[in-house]
Amino acid sequence: RAVTEWDAYEADRQAWLLFVLSEAGRQSGSRLDDLYAARERLGSAARAFLAMSLQRANAGDERLKTLVSDLNNAAIVSATGAHWEEQARGWWGFGSDTRTTAVVLAAMVRLDPQNAMVPNAVRWLMVARKLGVWETTQETAWSVIALTDWMELTGELTGEYDYALWLNGAERAAGRVTPATIDTPVELRVPLDELQRDAGNRLQVGRGDGSGRLYYTAHLRAFLPVEDVKALDRGVIVSRRYVAADCQDGPRCPELRELKLGDEVRVELSITAPNDLYYLRVEDGLPAGLEAVDPNLATTSVLAEAPAVEMVPELGPRGGANVDVARSSPYPWWRWWWRWYSRSELRDEKVVLFADFLPRGSYLYSYTARATLPGEYRAIPATAVESYFPEVYGRSDGAVIRITR
Repeated sequence: RAVTEWDAYEADRQAWLLFVLSEAGRQSGSRLDDLYAARERLGSAARAFLAMSLQRANAGDERLKTLVSDLNNAAIVSATGAHWEEQARGWWGFGSDTRTTAVVLAAMVRLDPQNAMVPNAVRWLMVARKLGVWETTQETAWSVIALTDWMELTGELTGEYDYALWLNGAERAAGRVTPATIDTPVELRVPLDELQRDAGNRLQVGRGDGSGRLYYTAHLRAFLPVEDVKALDRGVIVSRRYVAADCQDGPRCPELRELKLGDEVRVELSITAPNDLYYLRVEDGLPAGLEAVDPNLATTSVLAEAPAVEMVPELGPRGGANVDVARSSPYPWWRWWWRWYSRSELRDEKVVLFADFLPRGSYLYSYTARATLPGEYRAIPATAVESYFPEVYGRSDGAVIRITR
């Protein structure tokens, strides 16, 4: 049968109790055997606890390979890193995806420190913080435990090594990392016209012998004509529509590309997050002939609406809603959260939405704009990006808007 939230809690509790006993030197072999036999009913955190208990009892236990393989297969990998989510949430045990990821990381550091998932899980945990801490005491405690074990293993804070970077065979940067400079990043920018256009560009990063780890990221920024830019999904899906401000037919409102001077339109941005996102920034550039309408001004028309975010039902194969709004997110408190922990800004050149944490699901962000100047204008794509991991990115199609008198 399907694993329920109560099953997850019971399994997590049993695995946790056996883990505590094992850490205290009071292993219970028969109970560990029973729990391993029922491992198909265990979530990722419970399997990690079980693995650490078995390793404490016998580091050569062949069953550890199976548990590590199970955890590898359950990992969710993206540009942000790697994390783990439970099939059912253990509310009674203060469980969360961040706590689970931290527990799995702690197990991986002990059991398989060379596993490629380990540094990716470290990256994910670091970006999951808010103001330097995690959301709950359980998340914070386990994250600190796991990351401390990781730093001790890698000797990161005492790192000392030489490094260099080459682009197409030419050295672009070189230096030495020491404990005194370990927290000083090195930034290198290369103009686009210095890259090869008719051949691939080769970026090489190297480091010498010594302790510590070298981390790097590389990004390419290029600009194309708006009409040639198509939607892109790299971890978040974004689409945009311009509809009449007075249309109340929702998705059935016809999309507009030609406007009359003075027309007011409702700009709808659909945002789909396949996984939880952190520090998301959504930007929608305004075409030169449009301006965002601030509903707080006394001169604003009655059609104007304040910028708003709402969660929308998931769409069925024919576009019809087949999931209740309340069920389209695993977080029943999403309405409260959006009211207090996100904000939007109406600027001269664009509209911006900020979200420190966006639970996985589908959302509709809308605002009102007015046609103020006749002409033909290019609307650059709306974009969504995680501020600290720009690899997690999505954009809509570009558009051409015509405004006539």
